[in-house]
Amino acid sequence: MSGACYANEWLGVPAGQPGVKDYYSDVGGVCTKSASFFGGVPVLPESAGYGIVLGFGIFFSIFTTTLVYLDQRYVGTNVSSEFFNTAGRTVKTGLTAAVIVSQWTWAATLLQSSNVAFQYGVSGPFWYAAGATIQVLLFGILAIQVKRYAPTAHTVCEIIDARWGTTAHKVYIYFCFLTNIIVTAMLILGGAATVNALTGMNKAVAGFLIPLGVVSYTMAGGLKATFM
Repeated sequence: MSGACYANEWLGVPAGQPGVKDYYSDVGGVCTKSASFFGGVPVLPESAGYGIVLGFGIFFSIFTTTLVYLDQRYVGTNVSSEFFNTAGRTVKTGLTAAVIVSQWTWAATLLQSSNVAFQYGVSGPFWYAAGATIQVLLFGILAIQVKRYAPTAHTVCEIIDARWGTTAHKVYIYFCFLTNIIVTAMLILGGAATVNALTGMNKAVAGFLIPLGVVSYTMAGGLKATFM
């Protein structure tokens, strides 16, 4: 590599800049970092995007719904409104821990860790994850106390209402509702952007199709279906 992007014989990047030579190109005499790892060209055909989104959605929807049916048919589980919202309060520690980590590793975590890896190398996602693990540790302590003092609670807002009254309850309902909207939008848009980058699938179409499988099996089995 020569010209504006030549720094040394091994890296071929501007002096003092992280990354490898494949991430840089000479644009008008200026060493410019690529905006995309794929260079703006999808590595898979668009049909693969529809296959991934629809295929995985249909598979997990049918698989999870079947498990819920078998649980009701042969184990005798009664999916009441209480069971729908709390999974019968029968989820054990190991599964709970796995779900917490899997749900904590959402679109922002995956995409941002990849982004800092693209910018800073291996140290980027390492320190990103190291800082983010603090909230998981604190949540574990909080969850133990909640289980101890409010074993029949359904939501954090219910606990706030019992402890601090109606006004605080309304405030937390507002913030929790906004949080759910923001996080849901982030997950859908993050998934749609990833599928678009890999396959060129339309982001709007992907954004509508991705939630369908999740919605279907959640309607069938409630909270327990999401753990399955």
